[in-house]
Amino acid sequence: MRPHGRAKVDRFNPSAFGICDSCGFLYNLKDLHFQKEWYGARIQNTNMLRCYHCLDRLQEQHRVIHLPADPVPVENPRPERESILDDPQTTIGFGSDPVFGTMTQGAGLRAAFDANPTKPFGLSAASYISINGDNTIGRNWLGFTYNNQGVAAKRIVVYAPLNGRFFGNGSSAWRFEGSNDGVSFTTLASGVTVGIVAEIIDVSFPSGGFYLYHRFVLAGNGIHSVSVAMLHIYQQLTGPSVGTGPIPPPPAGFVYLTGPDGAYLFGPDGSFLLAPI
Repeated sequence: MRPHGRAKVDRFNPSAFGICDSCGFLYNLKDLHFQKEWYGARIQNTNMLRCYHCLDRLQEQHRVIHLPADPVPVENPRPERESILDDPQTTIGFGSDPVFGTMTQGAGLRAAFDANPTKPFGLSAASYISINGDNTIGRNWLGFTYNNQGVAAKRIVVYAPLNGRFFGNGSSAWRFEGSNDGVSFTTLASGVTVGIVAEIIDVSFPSGGFYLYHRFVLAGNGIHSVSVAMLHIYQQLTGPSVGTGPIPPPPAGFVYLTGPDGAYLFGPDGSFLLAPI
C-alpha cells in the first residue's frame, strides 16, 4: 500500500486523494479548497486547490475601491479669494495700508486690486448706499518707490461689476486724482460713466507728475450703490513729465530690473521697490 501522507483511508467510505497545489502534500480531495482572491472589484477563483494550512486570506491590496461620484456642484459658490489674499502688490512689511477709500462693502477695497476684472457686484469693492458726494477707492505708494518719490500715472482702466453699474442709478460723474499728502487731491482725468452693466473706462492722459496717492472718485446721491470691480493704474516710465535724462545709479546693494509694470530695484535680501524711471 502506498504512503498516503495526510489523507485518510476509510474502506467503508472511500474518498479520492488529491495533492495540495501549494505544499504538495497528499490529502483527501474533499479537504482541499479553491483559493479565492480579489481581482479588481470582484472575488474570483484562482483554480488552485489548497489544504487548510496553505489557504490564504483574501489580499485587500489586490482590491480596487470604486470611488463614489463627485458631489453635485453647489449653486452660487463662494470660494476663498486667494487672489486678494496673495496680492503681490500689498505693502505687508512696509508698515502702511496700500488701499484707502469709502467703498468698503462688498468684498472690500482690496477686491478692486486683485487683477481679476470679471467679478459680480458681491465680490467687488462697493458701497451699498453711496455717499451724497464723493465715493472713493485708491492706492498709496508709500514704500513702493525709490525715496518715496511716488508714481506718475498715465492711464487708468476701471471695470464695473459683471452684473452691475458703477452707479446703481445710471450714469455718474467720475474723476481720477493724485495727491502727495492724502488730503489735497489734484484732478488728472474726469468724465461721466455711460451707466451700463459691466462698463469699462479706459482713459489715457498726460502725466501730471509724481504722486504718492491716487484715487478714483464716483459721484453718489446717498440712495443708490456705487461699485468698482477692478482699478488698474498704469505708470509713466519715460517722458517729459518724468525726465529723459540718465537714470540715477541704484543704491548700494540694489540693481535695476525692468518688467511690464515698470522698473524695480531689487535688494540683496530679496526686497524690492517700484522705481518709476
